[in-house]
Amino acid sequence: MPIVPGTKFGPYEIQSLLGAGGMGEVYRARDTVLKRDVAIKVLPAQWSSNPDRLRRFEVEAQAAAALNHPNIVSIYRVGEHEGAPYIVTELLHGESLRDRLHRGAMRVRDVLDAGADMSRAIAAAHHAGVIHRDLKPENIFLTKDGRVKILDFGLAMLTPSLAKNESKTVTLSEKTEPGHVMGTVGYIAPEQVRGQPADSRSDIFSVGVILYEMLTGGRAFRKPTSAETMTAILNEEPAPISQIVPSVPPGLQRTVARCLAKDPEKRFQHASDLAFALEAFSDPTTSPAIPTQQPFRLRWPWVAAALAILGIVAVLTVWWNLVPAVPVVESITQLTDDGEQKLTGQLGALLATDGSRIYFEEGPTGSMRLAQVSVSGGRTGFIDSPRGELLQGISSDGSALLVLLALLDNNVTLPLWSIPIPAGEPRRLSDWDATCATYFPDGRLLVIKGSGLYIADKDGSNPRPLTTLDQRAWLPSISPDGKRIVVTVFASGKTGLTEITVDGSIPPRFLGKDMFRGTWSYDGKYLIYGTSSLQGSDLWALPMHTGWFHRATKPIRPTNGALWFMGSLSSRDGSSCLPSATSRTANWFTSI
Repeated sequence: MPIVPGTKFGPYEIQSLLGAGGMGEVYRARDTVLKRDVAIKVLPAQWSSNPDRLRRFEVEAQAAAALNHPNIVSIYRVGEHEGAPYIVTELLHGESLRDRLHRGAMRVRDVLDAGADMSRAIAAAHHAGVIHRDLKPENIFLTKDGRVKILDFGLAMLTPSLAKNESKTVTLSEKTEPGHVMGTVGYIAPEQVRGQPADSRSDIFSVGVILYEMLTGGRAFRKPTSAETMTAILNEEPAPISQIVPSVPPGLQRTVARCLAKDPEKRFQHASDLAFALEAFSDPTTSPAIPTQQPFRLRWPWVAAALAILGIVAVLTVWWNLVPAVPVVESITQLTDDGEQKLTGQLGALLATDGSRIYFEEGPTGSMRLAQVSVSGGRTGFIDSPRGELLQGISSDGSALLVLLALLDNNVTLPLWSIPIPAGEPRRLSDWDATCATYFPDGRLLVIKGSGLYIADKDGSNPRPLTTLDQRAWLPSISPDGKRIVVTVFASGKTGLTEITVDGSIPPRFLGKDMFRGTWSYDGKYLIYGTSSLQGSDLWALPMHTGWFHRATKPIRPTNGALWFMGSLSSRDGSSCLPSATSRTANWFTSI
């Protein structure tokens, strides 16, 4: 039975869907007995039969219920509705820390207040024997009245309580299997990256990463791929805060650096000590004065202007005399040969890459699985995800895959889900059903429903219409600068490509018929697309010039029908295009 407004969970009546939270869906509801609004987190019925997800859902309920602290979300009730477990919590008003960070770095005073609240909440959890293990801006909520709330204990580790009062001890013990990574890439401690057991100092490392991001507006550990990010956590130090925000007090910089120590013994040993340190900086009598910086003044403005003009003239001269590079096929490399059918380029399922691995769908019809393979080839691996998904894209930081989840047969539109990689719990993005979708470079979502295009926030919320086409749209591709979109359109049994500008400055432009699956090159200079024939499908490269200074050029055909090309994507380093070619069940990737 679907969960719709009016559905009853005991004394609670569902009002609306708020979005996804961890592994469940979160709804706004009304407590008909106590006459108050609450939030209900529900584990979908199709997942409640999964012992691992059900166990984590139970761990989250037990962990949060064992804690009573003003900076930790309050649990009111745990129950089950038609086989779907649910948790009833207080309804929070405000925004997540992630949403706040989308607007940039925070004031030092706000960072100190929020950091002290976080540290006190984590100290209370550690005292009760609860290690969160998944602290990140998405799990930190900033209420409208200025309080901080810790959310989502789905990956918590419950251990014997550190408190002397044994009546408050959590009895369930959840240990991590050796070598198993738990948490979110970019925020976990080095010991978690190695798959070693986490303790209270692991949470302190995560708090340090969050404090760094609040102060600078950028992530402490962010690389093109998840593997590189984990390597950075193990071996690299983030850029000094003083280089990014010189006004941050040196003592606060040292406090954050201590949280980020690779060796747990060198970090704060207790979250309460970190809270005390942050509170000390909040005391105006101990906060150091920030020197006023004098603005830089150019002493020779006319000289600088002349040099700039000469530089522009020189660059234009060189550019005008350069012969444009022509894409050519350099090599064909077979990456997989596991005897399984590949779905790339069909039915809306796409290719995606984080720079080190390629993600795609494979398997017999009706039993496709989300798979991955190294860009250099090798054994195919599989990603733990609900069956029936159609891969749509990968986030710019390589931390999550975007999929459509085919829960029902013959659906025209399907639910949108995000699957963290290399590990994590899939979650639904708001209540969107879509024909297809993809990520903008800045993390926003482009969602297509039939002939309508919409833009939504990173979590799928706040949808707003972009444009409506005359034909049904499919297979979107967004230019690297996020300003232009190309979609495949269908009309009278024919395919074609249409270009749309995100700002609406130019009406949708039809690029040509008998064209499908357009994909932007990494630098945005070319659009790689396919055209079908009885012998196979060739790839073409269409120059996509903008601005006043460009020379008109015709499409270039880098391939000549030797293989059937099903789809393509650009390599992350910009050195090549990686079109997928197939012959029965084998897949190749051609460097262009």
